[in-house]
Amino acid sequence: MTAVLAQSDFLRAPLLAGADADDFKEWHHFVIHAPDTHVLINFSLTGPQSARVIVIVHDTRWTGVVERFDPRLVEVSVDLGELSIGANTMRVTPDGYRVQIDLPAHDICGVMDFTPVSRPFVVNNQPVGEGRMSWLFVPRLRAAGWLRIDGRDMAFDDDLAYHDHNWGRFRWGGDFGWTWGTIVPKERSNPWSMVFLQMTDRRRLRFTSQAVYVWHRDEPAAMLLRSAVDTHVHGRLSRAADCTLPAPMGLIVDGTVPGVPERLEICAHRLGDAVHAEFRPTSYARLAHPSEIHLDRCTVLCEAGGSAHVTGTVRGERMDFDGAAVFEFLHG
Repeated sequence: MTAVLAQSDFLRAPLLAGADADDFKEWHHFVIHAPDTHVLINFSLTGPQSARVIVIVHDTRWTGVVERFDPRLVEVSVDLGELSIGANTMRVTPDGYRVQIDLPAHDICGVMDFTPVSRPFVVNNQPVGEGRMSWLFVPRLRAAGWLRIDGRDMAFDDDLAYHDHNWGRFRWGGDFGWTWGTIVPKERSNPWSMVFLQMTDRRRLRFTSQAVYVWHRDEPAAMLLRSAVDTHVHGRLSRAADCTLPAPMGLIVDGTVPGVPERLEICAHRLGDAVHAEFRPTSYARLAHPSEIHLDRCTVLCEAGGSAHVTGTVRGERMDFDGAAVFEFLHG
């Protein structure tokens, strides 16, 4: 699996940014599902003007930081396997990934190793508004290491994790939205994992792409696409966002901006395979980014943590587990 990963996951920016550099986006996203804790780490490049490191954590509530860096502090290794943003690094190693965080102004630092236990999957050239985006994701990894944030020290010892890598050309604020979720079982011995994706227009009246991906142990077991998938949104979580990042955007994004549902139901059927998942968020953080199209708007990503229950039958195998989940709801 690590050999497959090394061949398929590498930095695209030096190769693809070229002609339309201003519209180019690329980010590496990691989620750690530790007991009673979610950790999100993101290394993000936006054209030649912006580089960001995002670290947010949930134990009793979401907290964290979005730190922006001068593009002159961005370095990509010759083999395209390492990205450095200031003193923060993400490296594809022979065994997976190594992430080092160093944000001294916020008293945040740490070192984490991510070892894949499932094969990566790549989706190329999907429409995103008027642009295109590709992504690679690893639905299940083991995370080991430590992170210090807000005066707390967190240790990870083979905790389950998720990774995705996204790249393409599009503009924040375009006619698109998405829901993206990762579910791993609370019992590490359980062999199932699930990833959900739905790309929509901004008003969420139609989907342009949707999929349920199910892994059994290290192999993909089912890929249920488009009309094979139905989603049902129930209510709206009454709890306000724990935080809005970067902090100054909290003055702009008020409480009327869409949040997250009270409950999200996902049903997928194809031939003999059937999957039913129900996600119940408990809290969320908002990440706001100025629109690149409309001066009076911004794009809001709601990172929601909670619990999930997944049932179904895939390749004749019965699936029934309680999961830890993080879903991202993007409102353009």
